Amino acid sequence: MIRSFNEDQQKAINWYKGPMLVLGTPGSGKTTVITERIKKLINEYKVSPEKILVITFTRAAAQSMKQRFQKTEKNANVRFGTFHSFFFWIVKTAYGYKNEDILSEDERRNYIRELLTGMNLRYEDNEELTGSILKQIEKVDSELIDIENYYSHDLPEYHFRSLYLKFAELKKSRGKLDFNDMMHLSYHLLQEREDILNIIRKLYPFILVDEFQDTNILQYEILKMLAAPDNNLFVVGDDDQSIYGFRGARPDIMLSFREVFKGAEIVTLKVNYRSTADITRLSSRVIAHNKKRYSKELKAASKESGLIKVQQVKDISIQNDLIIKRIREALDTGTPANEIAVLYRTNMSPGRLIYKLREYNIPFTARDTVPDIFSNYMVSSVMDYMYFANGDRSRKRFLHFMNKPLRYVPRNILTDENVDIHSLIRITADKDYLQSNLMLLRNHLDKIRTLPTFAAINYIRKVVGFDEYISEYARERSIDENELFDIMDEFQSLSRDFDSFNDFALFSVEQRKMAEKETAHEAKDAVQLMTMHSSKGLEFTEVHIINCVEGEIPHKKSGREFEIEEERRMFYVAMTRAKEKLYIYTPRIIADKSAKISRFIKEMTEGE
Repeated sequence: MIRSFNEDQQKAINWYKGPMLVLGTPGSGKTTVITERIKKLINEYKVSPEKILVITFTRAAAQSMKQRFQKTEKNANVRFGTFHSFFFWIVKTAYGYKNEDILSEDERRNYIRELLTGMNLRYEDNEELTGSILKQIEKVDSELIDIENYYSHDLPEYHFRSLYLKFAELKKSRGKLDFNDMMHLSYHLLQEREDILNIIRKLYPFILVDEFQDTNILQYEILKMLAAPDNNLFVVGDDDQSIYGFRGARPDIMLSFREVFKGAEIVTLKVNYRSTADITRLSSRVIAHNKKRYSKELKAASKESGLIKVQQVKDISIQNDLIIKRIREALDTGTPANEIAVLYRTNMSPGRLIYKLREYNIPFTARDTVPDIFSNYMVSSVMDYMYFANGDRSRKRFLHFMNKPLRYVPRNILTDENVDIHSLIRITADKDYLQSNLMLLRNHLDKIRTLPTFAAINYIRKVVGFDEYISEYARERSIDENELFDIMDEFQSLSRDFDSFNDFALFSVEQRKMAEKETAHEAKDAVQLMTMHSSKGLEFTEVHIINCVEGEIPHKKSGREFEIEEERRMFYVAMTRAKEKLYIYTPRIIADKSAKISRFIKEMTEGE
């Protein structure tokens, strides 16, 4: 079959030697351009397939591209791989490392947990903390940051720096490597051993890189060394889709490409073959507000307007009812469930929607783990207050809240499996401060038992002093208390529908059971739920973007200009996942607080 390509695609496909940057905009056929250009190198320019190296960022993307290429070029031995696999090949060849020497993600997490314990750093949110620390270590390593100049947002600086150095020592002492180590070893080896560098250059004189906007500084430095001096480097990416700043991805790498590679050609794939005209036009209008980007005039191949609807609703409940209604209508009219996506900024956002999807028996799968709010360590403490007040006097529950806030209650006075607070008051008569604290706790518990669920939670937070405990907890650990308060606000708002604590407790148990059953698995015919980050590279007939309000989109943690620009890129990525229908929701109230429509909505509708 003879394929036709537009003028921009043809220019990229026909490129032979020297550096080229292809701006592969959403739905513009960038994967096709890469595979067709490889065929052109082999069949017309007579480049040996073994001399072509194609690098992308995920194993799935590398395999997919290889399979597409091999449909027509079965015997061409082009090397497709990830940065990860390529750097491992270098260190394996140079230093003799084996597969078993590479740390799995679980092993890395275990190392961090081990170090936190050894340093006597105890956090109730250990799993979230561990993941965040690993991301920060990756950022330090990939951006070649001096650890003395890095300030963690999870730990006091001296703790993070100590942990960083201990992590490196622990890996070394056990003869283990992670991806960051492979990058650093490859970088230093190629810097110090010109003979090895020249061997690799001769092996792969033609290098193609997909998703170039995700490249970090260290990867880029290695690429520059490998491509020199001929610089037959063909990179494809979109600076407008650079959304992995937390991993060290830097859009300015793309913006300076022509300065680094003198005489480089830049081609923009301007035609969007995915989205209808209005989605293409309005998403382009939003991203044009970013200052640090390549200017692009995008257009849709489709003549259809498509549907893009921005809807302001009263609250999350109305938003979810509307989404359910529209999903059911789409399913009833023949849209496959897996062609419908719900996108959101953080993985806490779809919690209540998930309850609704279960209620209406709509099949769904969450690409990212959606935290069960009832499993949160702060929420579970408040639940245990209410369980205890309502008759469950187990020692386990009492231990969970007895010193939140601090009451100086020692564990050793809890000698039975069930706790009698009146007995505790009697046996602490010789310690006035402790007896007084326990008497006040008894009075609080008596009051909690008489209140409706929402009021009981409010009483625990404001009168008992749980909010003060949260602030103190966050202050001691140098973490953002607002994240914890957001979770508590959502939890408290969720309780509004339940006057009886027993009903609320039953609901929480049912949801936790359902969450355990729905551990990450791929459902072939299910509505797709995912964060904006996870949606990149995917496309759907119908997309719903939820909670499009200030504080969520853009996220409240992003205040500086470069952070707002990344948030705008994220929203742009989310918009351009839609092929035919795009719904955007802006609730006026979230977790009982008024919300303000996102600035990105205003940018999109300017002049309409």
